[in-house]
Amino acid sequence: MDVPKPNPSKGGQVLLKPIRVGVCGTDKEIIEGRYGKAPEGSQYLILGHEAVAEVVELGDGVDNVGVGDVVVPTVRRPLNCDLPVDFCPVGHYLEHGIWGGLHGHAAEYSVTDAKYLVKVPKEIVDIAVLTEPLSVVEKGIDMAIRIGQARFDWKPRTALVLGAGPWVYWPRWSLD
Repeated sequence: MDVPKPNPSKGGQVLLKPIRVGVCGTDKEIIEGRYGKAPEGSQYLILGHEAVAEVVELGDGVDNVGVGDVVVPTVRRPLNCDLPVDFCPVGHYLEHGIWGGLHGHAAEYSVTDAKYLVKVPKEIVDIAVLTEPLSVVEKGIDMAIRIGQARFDWKPRTALVLGAGPWVYWPRWSLD
């Protein structure tokens, strides 16, 4: 399907040319019709919440990235929520390529707010698409540690992280 080239018309937005887009179980659920929501007024949802892209055009007021920078756009955007975005309740955030308001990056071009971009060294462009899934694992480990330390004298030395995707094991992982 051909889609119109987006325009970074709002202040603070950038136009991105995706380099790599990840596909995960969330995308599978969206394709199966079990999850996801197109942006208001759109008859379709462009997937691609896991991405690494090149900045190709700057909107007004953008000063944290430049044309040619390689970036990872974060997935969520707060909406009427003062908490860190990953702690906002459902309905108080938008997600690229998943839920309620923002197309993803699985197109020739995409648009996003520059303040939600993470610059990536060009040397790791081949693996930078894994930033979002890695951040999910990191947040899960951080929450487990905080809860464990708040309730117990807990000082884990190893961790085994399991999920629907690949597993990761850190032998003798120290949190000291």
